[in-house]
Amino acid sequence: MKKHISYLLLTTFFGALIHADVVLAVEVAPRISDREIIERLTRLEEGQQSMRRQIEQRFSSMEQRMEAMQKQTEQRMEAMQKQTEQRFSSVEQRMEAMQKQTEQRFLSVEKRMDAQWNLTLALIMAIIGLVGFVVWDRKTALKPLERRFGRIADELERDLGVTSPEGSRLTRLIVALREIAPDDPRLSERIRDALRRHSLLEEAPRGV
Repeated sequence: MKKHISYLLLTTFFGALIHADVVLAVEVAPRISDREIIERLTRLEEGQQSMRRQIEQRFSSMEQRMEAMQKQTEQRMEAMQKQTEQRFSSVEQRMEAMQKQTEQRFLSVEKRMDAQWNLTLALIMAIIGLVGFVVWDRKTALKPLERRFGRIADELERDLGVTSPEGSRLTRLIVALREIAPDDPRLSERIRDALRRHSLLEEAPRGV
């Protein structure tokens, strides 16, 4: 690219010089020696070389600027890409942290619910067991009492003769003593003493 541009510039410059020489030759037509031609060609070549150097320097400076701009652009793009990646990574980390926290909260809530449910079941089972134990204990405790009271009632009925149509044995005994007491005062006094000893005087009839 640089060489093509330099060649174009050189051809243009040579064409301009030749055209100027032709015009001057036509108009003035001075006589030029070989030495002057060589000097002019030497100057022209030196000018071309200096122009070429300047052009090359300008192109090199432009290339350097373009490379610097390209490097700056690439650096900026890399920095922007890094920033974007860092932001995305930070957002992903935050999302992962939030997801972990949410999962941990749900797990803790589930554990609490399970613990409460297990505690409720344990309390229900304990209450049921306590009620069953109380019922069983009452039954087992009342059965001996019922048997004992039944046995005592049977013994009382048998000893006192409550089922007799003439009355219990105690009633019949008191009636018999009433019949005997008026005939024998000593027996009546003995009966009263016996009743006092056995704390039956108050329950005994007044006529005895």
